[in-house]
Amino acid sequence: MKRLVLVLVAMLQTLLIFGQSRSSSEVFVEIPERGNYVVYLDDDFAGSAKGRFRFYEVYRSIPTLIVMQDSQEVFRKRINVPANTRMLFSYSKRSGLRNVVNLPVFDRGQYALDNWDRSFNNNNNNGDEPIGHEVMTTEEHTKLMEMFKREPFEQNQLKLIKAAVKTNLMTTKQLITFLNQFYFDSKKLELAKYAYPYIADPKNFVAVTETLDFQSSKDQIFALMNKE
Repeated sequence: MKRLVLVLVAMLQTLLIFGQSRSSSEVFVEIPERGNYVVYLDDDFAGSAKGRFRFYEVYRSIPTLIVMQDSQEVFRKRINVPANTRMLFSYSKRSGLRNVVNLPVFDRGQYALDNWDRSFNNNNNNGDEPIGHEVMTTEEHTKLMEMFKREPFEQNQLKLIKAAVKTNLMTTKQLITFLNQFYFDSKKLELAKYAYPYIADPKNFVAVTETLDFQSSKDQIFALMNKE
């Protein structure tokens, strides 16, 4: 009898362990904005040099997600995590936390290795634009340029573009069209430095230097990019 009880206990423990492994979920967070971030999910934390933070074996159904930047808390929210689900989020200061997609952890009984990566890249427009943001459309860019050209003073033109870039991300090409409207490097640098955190394709930002006349101005752009 005692032996039977021990066998039953062992079977129960095995079932519990299996049930826990099958009911665990995963939470992935992408932060496309530049900065020194650490993400917490309850007591677990993750750092990332590439802006992708992954939490495996998430058993709690309503954990608290916290985003820290430079050791300061910038975001906190409790999230609902369904069982056996891989949840993909995007975080930005402007848009907050956005649930990009929910995916199954298991595909046809097998652990899904890279469906999260494909989903991030599909939402990323092949990696050129960060998810969780709306990038300025061609029509919006055209309208903004029309408004820009109607402004008679450079300072007002700068204010207009600074306001616009905080609402919609710009591509490097779109920013360059506005930089080319200014004559002096000082104005171009002012706008370029301000817009840099809101550029959708930072890997192409070096093209901004082609709009500048002086090497000292170009060096400031290089220094800005090297800080990241």
